[in-house]
Amino acid sequence: MRIAFVADDAQTISAHFGRAPYVVVVTLENGQEISREVREKEAHGSQEHDHGHAHEHNHHHRDHSSKFAALADCDVMIVRGIGSPALAHAQTLGLEVFLTRESSIDAALAAYLAGQLDNDPRRIHHH
Repeated sequence: MRIAFVADDAQTISAHFGRAPYVVVVTLENGQEISREVREKEAHGSQEHDHGHAHEHNHHHRDHSSKFAALADCDVMIVRGIGSPALAHAQTLGLEVFLTRESSIDAALAAYLAGQLDNDPRRIHHH
């Protein structure tokens, strides 16, 4: 199974799904981490700091599917905050979503594997 941590960098879970630049995907087999991959989450129009890489994507549609492209092969998504439309989209994709207060990917992964990761619906942003 694969767990997607929506992330600010390789160690830190993002407080806001929509602004996070990365997804850290951890692959588990038999409850053990076998690989970890940092993927770029599709950047979008409100990204203020572009680090000079050319992104080829259009901004004509306002749906969330492009933001979920990096999570297409994942089973679980862990983030510290998310808007309700993005959460609904994640759930239609079959992702199990955890809204945690934990900011460390390693600590959240350990809690998840122990069955102790917190999941707080108050972390949904209602726009």
